[in-house]
Amino acid sequence: MTVHASGEIATVWQMGAALVRIALGAASFAGDHLFLLTALTTLIYGAAAAAVRQLANRGSDGRVRFRLTPGATFDPDEEQIWRQATLLARAARSGKWWVPARARTVRVVLRADGTRPLDYFLEGPRASAQLLAATPFKQVTASKTEQKRDKRREFTVRAEFTLSGPLTRTLREVPLQPDPLQPLVDAVATLRSDLGDLAEVCLDLQPVGRWQLKLRRWRLLAEARERARRTARRESRAAHADSADAEGSLRYQLSALLNGDTSGNRMVLPAQPRPIDRAKTLGKLHESAGLLRIQLLVRCSSDHKGRAEARLAHLAAAFDVFAGPAHLGRRGLSFGPWRIGSDHRIYRRAFDERWQRAQIHGPVSWVRPQEIAGLLKPPTVHCQLPILASDLPRYSPGAPALMPQGWHTGPDGTERLVASTLTETKFSVRVGKSGYGKTEQALVQFAALAHGNPEVGGLFVDPHGDGLAALAPYLAHPEIMARLLCLDLTGRHGDQARMGTWNPLGLEHGQDPGSVAQDVVDTFTKVLGWTDASHPRAMTILDKAVEALVAVNNAAVRAGRPDQQATLFQIPTLLTKPAWRNAVVAGLEPKAAEWWRTIYPTFSDDATSPVLNPLERLFKNRVTRALLGSPTSSYNIREAMDTGKLVWISPSASGPTDRLLISLLFRDLFRATLARRDMPAQHRRDFHAFIDELISVSAMAAEILAEMTEELRKFGLRLHAMTQLLQRVPTAVRTSLLQNASVLSSSAGSVEATGLVATEWHGRIDPVGISHLPRFHHYVSLTHHGRMIGPLLIRNPHLEEVFGNLARPNKTQLLRLTADTNLSARPVAYLCGVAAEHDAAVAEFLRPARNTPRPAGQQPPAEGPIDPEFS
Repeated sequence: MTVHASGEIATVWQMGAALVRIALGAASFAGDHLFLLTALTTLIYGAAAAAVRQLANRGSDGRVRFRLTPGATFDPDEEQIWRQATLLARAARSGKWWVPARARTVRVVLRADGTRPLDYFLEGPRASAQLLAATPFKQVTASKTEQKRDKRREFTVRAEFTLSGPLTRTLREVPLQPDPLQPLVDAVATLRSDLGDLAEVCLDLQPVGRWQLKLRRWRLLAEARERARRTARRESRAAHADSADAEGSLRYQLSALLNGDTSGNRMVLPAQPRPIDRAKTLGKLHESAGLLRIQLLVRCSSDHKGRAEARLAHLAAAFDVFAGPAHLGRRGLSFGPWRIGSDHRIYRRAFDERWQRAQIHGPVSWVRPQEIAGLLKPPTVHCQLPILASDLPRYSPGAPALMPQGWHTGPDGTERLVASTLTETKFSVRVGKSGYGKTEQALVQFAALAHGNPEVGGLFVDPHGDGLAALAPYLAHPEIMARLLCLDLTGRHGDQARMGTWNPLGLEHGQDPGSVAQDVVDTFTKVLGWTDASHPRAMTILDKAVEALVAVNNAAVRAGRPDQQATLFQIPTLLTKPAWRNAVVAGLEPKAAEWWRTIYPTFSDDATSPVLNPLERLFKNRVTRALLGSPTSSYNIREAMDTGKLVWISPSASGPTDRLLISLLFRDLFRATLARRDMPAQHRRDFHAFIDELISVSAMAAEILAEMTEELRKFGLRLHAMTQLLQRVPTAVRTSLLQNASVLSSSAGSVEATGLVATEWHGRIDPVGISHLPRFHHYVSLTHHGRMIGPLLIRNPHLEEVFGNLARPNKTQLLRLTADTNLSARPVAYLCGVAAEHDAAVAEFLRPARNTPRPAGQQPPAEGPIDPEFS
């Protein structure tokens, strides 16, 4: 050995000895000053922890909250949820650089208090506001909101749910249909705000740090290698033991002796550790993209003992839907009836601090976005949200602003008669089998109008003619009978039936002459199918005849003689009697009179036949003759709308004459409603028109019904239609009703019929399911506070169960007499006689000596019904 080498060895030896002496000295010092070092270490650690906590608390201050409101058809896919997860992970890192990792979080809040099914919020650092508002869900609205301090409840329970099992195992990837949030929604469906119930679920998220993941992977791989080595050693020991046992057996020794084998013991090769499958060992930690750390906190409160605990147990059961190789387990220890967990006083303060500041601290729970996809989005279209007591008002008889819809059974099993507000019940459509409750529901609603606000009127068109008999006992109250008008056009009671009067050409109530003439002409031409190409002469003759008679009526009203106005039945007289026609023409304006003197005589006799035939049919029908043959109108739909009257019309739908009459009535309703444009909007009272058997009525007045739905909402008309088969309704009417319907319902029916309604509900209810509904059950969607609610299942309301206490069966005869009196009704036979003799009354007015105004004091009022002199 050289001198240089020996010197280096000595130097190394000296350095090692010095290090040993230093270590021994340090150990001796630590032993002598153990208390001081322990205190100093604790102080430093405590100061560092306090500094970290202070920085974390500062970083948690000033967080922002957004409410996410999904649309009615919100249905995200997996890619949108993945993008939402990456957005939240990025938002969690948006805090200031000095904020500790525990405070770099984004919180998902699910909240229910009995007033809404489930609210969905996002919270994050103030710097993340733009990211949180930029949700990838296209049918979700993010609106910034303030976090309100809840009132203090008497009883509160807490729980924290952590990932149970090895960190590499995954939760069950719950499919998006049905919605994974459905169990949570069901768990909070029976909350009652009046009892102070409140349930909140907070899911705190943050991306897993790169070095944390690397260290965890290194640890998992090291543990896997150690397990492989232990397994190999066990296998080697087992192989050696098996070899020794075999060599020591009698069979082996005899075989060796007979074969002359003297080689001794055989050598056994030791087992080698098996290669590690990295993907299998790391599990969900194999891929780093999207990995999140979560903290799941739950808190339930109530003012009544036991309700909060029951709610927490229900929520814990709801999280079982995520159970797979791993599951979300409640943190804590149980000892019989005792439990030490987040609600225990030992851990309560730490839980409340994490709850308040959204800081992640405690057991490590790592997940991938696919595992908690159901919690990363608001409720979707596949989530059946319950109808809470606060979602829809409850109807009770006499409620002035509500329209009952049906009995709905809530999540708690309580049946409530839910209603919609009159202001938001503008148009409704009911579809379903005959005898399944459509008409009964409409009768209940008409009774609700009668017993509600006396300023709101209604019209019920009842082709069956039986509805009023069922409804009469519930309307037999003096204040309601005073508002009731009844037109029975079925003719079932013969000549002794009492009938009101209506002159479609009458002007005594202040009608506009031009509008009256145009409505009558349009009705005739559309019902009869006339066009300029097919019936040019008939259209011209009718137009000129109506124009002339309206001019006569205008003069009669101005002269104070409304009882000498012409009716539709004077059109044949005008066309066929020259002397009578000359008297009319003498009072016309020169241009109008010139047509009658020069053009009309050139027409052949058969030119008037298309005009005379429908009028002759109207005259032969004693009901229509009695109704239309009087000069003045006791039936005034405009006055009924403006004064809150209740009008009941029972038309007959047996032929073309009845179709013409119905069309005239609906055209008059359209004209009267449109005429309300001269009235300030705030003074236009709502008027609800119920149309039973829409198929029959729309066949007579299809175009008018479509125009009503499209144009008359702003003038106060509300339309409610009932039909068995929506596809048999004319396309224009069906399209307009479905477009504007604020209430849509369907009872059982054919799949084809119910499919049209199910389409409007965007597939949320299967048409097959609707078709198998029991009798008197409906699915209905309605509007409340500007949003569509439903479809929800309701049971049909019946008159006796809603208004049973208000029934007056012994007053029904008085009701009918009062309704006739209100309409100044007279026997059909008498009114037919008036119609037959009215040509002479008009001719009397047309005499020049009699065509002078009455004294001013005898002028009829411009508005309001005019009773005949035989009232």
